[in-house]
Amino acid sequence: MRLGRTVETGTLAELRHLTRTSISAELGGPPNGLAQHPGVHDLQVDGSHVKFDVDTKELDAVLRELTKVGVRSLTSQPPTLEELFLRHYESDLAAEAGRHAAVAK
Repeated sequence: MRLGRTVETGTLAELRHLTRTSISAELGGPPNGLAQHPGVHDLQVDGSHVKFDVDTKELDAVLRELTKVGVRSLTSQPPTLEELFLRHYESDLAAEAGRHAAVAK
């Protein structure tokens, strides 16, 4: 629902395309080029450990990039219902916050 209208319907699994998957991985070497890969967000690198979010449509390509370096461990977590909701509404929430800030001045 957005502004009183239904904009998306489906099961949690069906709606997961709307957001990102969280990845945590221990690699065999440095994650070369991962930061420039489309769909990668909030990349954190600590030695050979990486943590980031990836757009669902780019997940396959990003996993192929990781395997080029060598993957020693990998944890993948799909978005929660709350994350789906917030991601879908984040532009509306940001606009609303901007309106409130302008009114407060």
